[in-house]
Amino acid sequence: MNPYNRLLGEIKDWCKEIKVRHKANMWRYPKEKLDGNWSLADLYQRTQAAEQLGYDVQLEAKEDGLFVVYVKKIEIPWKWE
Repeated sequence: MNPYNRLLGEIKDWCKEIKVRHKANMWRYPKEKLDGNWSLADLYQRTQAAEQLGYDVQLEAKEDGLFVVYVKKIEIPWKWE
């Protein structure tokens, strides 16, 4: 395998990793209780924990409520920088 094909294979694998990032549902705010008094302290702590574990946090609005989702961060390989 020549260097070009090796690099092309690495780039394809990296692109697949970006397209299909690992996600984990971590918290749900039920739609019927969104008007309640929710403390952001729990969300803050969970967001900090996600950062330490290498995850971003996304909010997703769905029919049955608001979901807090952890999404794995993707980093550019050091040898490409």
